[in-house]
Parts: sequence; C-alpha cells; structure tokens
Amino acid sequence: MKKPNKIAIFAGDGFLPRHVYDACRDQGIEVKIIGLEGQVSSEAFKGVNYEVFPLHAVSKIIKILNQDGITDVVLAGKVCRSTSLSKLLLDIKGTKLLTKIMRYGLNDNAILTAIIKFLESEGLRLWPAESLAKDLMVSKGALTRIEPSKEDWIDIKKGMKILKDIAQHDIGQSLVIQSGLILGIEAAEGTDAMIARCGMIKQKEETGPILIKAVKPKQDRRVDLPCIGSATIEKLHENGFRGIAVEAKVTLLLEGSKTIDEANSKGIFIYGI
Repeated sequence: MKKPNKIAIFAGDGFLPRHVYDACRDQGIEVKIIGLEGQVSSEAFKGVNYEVFPLHAVSKIIKILNQDGITDVVLAGKVCRSTSLSKLLLDIKGTKLLTKIMRYGLNDNAILTAIIKFLESEGLRLWPAESLAKDLMVSKGALTRIEPSKEDWIDIKKGMKILKDIAQHDIGQSLVIQSGLILGIEAAEGTDAMIARCGMIKQKEETGPILIKAVKPKQDRRVDLPCIGSATIEKLHENGFRGIAVEAKVTLLLEGSKTIDEANSKGIFIYGI
C-alpha cells in the first residue's frame, strides 16, 4: 500500500505508539495522536501535543478524523477493558460499535475483529504498526550474546507448543515455564503481572524461568502483536528469569538496542523462534 500523507494513531499504553509516531514523522507523514483516556502513556509522549478521548467517545473521534481529512489509522499500545462496554450506548457511533462487538463476541480476538470492521465501515484504512516502523520486528535467532542452553531449549519447545495449543482458544499470548513446569499463562492481568506472579512461585533452582511469547493462530496481525522492550527485561531480571523466547517476524521489539543492551547486562537471553 502507498504510504499515507496523514495518519491517526490510536494510542494506548506503553512506548509502541511513540515508536510509530517517530517513524511516521521521519517519513514525512503528518500524525494526529488520539490518546485513549486512562491508557495513553504521558511519559511516552513527553514534549508532544496530543488530545485525549474517553474510550466511548467514538462519534467525536470519527468526526475529528473526518474534519482533518484522515482516512488512515493505526492501533498501537495496550488497552485494558476498564471501561464498561455499556458506556458505548451513550454515543451514536458507539452504539454501532457495540452492536458489532455483541455480534462477534466478547473475547479479545472477537472484540478486536469488531473494532476493525467498525473502523473499515467508517471508511478508515488500518495499518499494522510494523508496516510504518519497519525496524520493530524481531528476527530469527539470538538477539543477545547469551543463548539458550540445551536445557532451555527443552523448555522453549514445550512452552511454545503449549502456548500455540491454548492460544487457539484466545487465551493469552505468553506463558512462563521452568524445568518443564508451566508456572503461569497470561490472562487479563497482562504480561508484567504474570511475570511478577510467576516470580513468586518459581522453583529455587540455578536456572530461572523462561518467558515465551507468540501470536494467537487466528488473530488479525494488524493489531495486538506481542511486544517486548526494556521494561520487560527489567521485570524479568527483578523476578529471576533466565530469558525470553518469542515468535520471530511477528513479535515487536521496542527500544531495539537499548533492550538488547539491557538484556546483555543482566544476563538474560532474547531468542527469536
């Protein structure tokens, strides 16, 4: 697809929206940030002017995009479902969106599918984050000086197989495994909370747990791809983890060299499968 002249970033939590913003600006693309209230990271957008909207202010957001002549959008960053879906009924376009959500279902994949269909029905074209910020994708192989041991590989292969099996039921994008034992599977609390939870119950061995991340088999790959960054590495280090194995070419690496340097300094491997 030909790169747009203008684009809107629906910005949730984390630094992914800022990475996309910077990449667009570097390519001469005019950017409008739609900060999602209670989600967008003010730290990520220090020094940048942007507007913040409640999650249910759908009509207002669509109106602003139409007024600004924006037909291309990207969804970037985490969004927790802290706002009741019923609030969408307070908004005309929100009611339309809620109808689509109820039609597709209330699991994560279904909600994302409904949102995508809604945006497309409003004449908007959705861009994957990595198509705009091409340096984000994790490549195959070791990203760090440290590589998985033979024992680590046994856990990685088992963990990836289990994760792919359960992901078919729209249950999480990550799990934690240690010496063949599954310590935790990501649920609604998110990856960081799962890492902390597993850190409390890990086995007292020299070899720490491993975090495994992969996409869900049926998910739309334009949104909600698994991400890792320097904050992930810090969390793993705090909780005594050995490393992280991710599905290559579909996992996003934020703060590239900083994240890799952080992992090297803390003795944590990053490997793309």
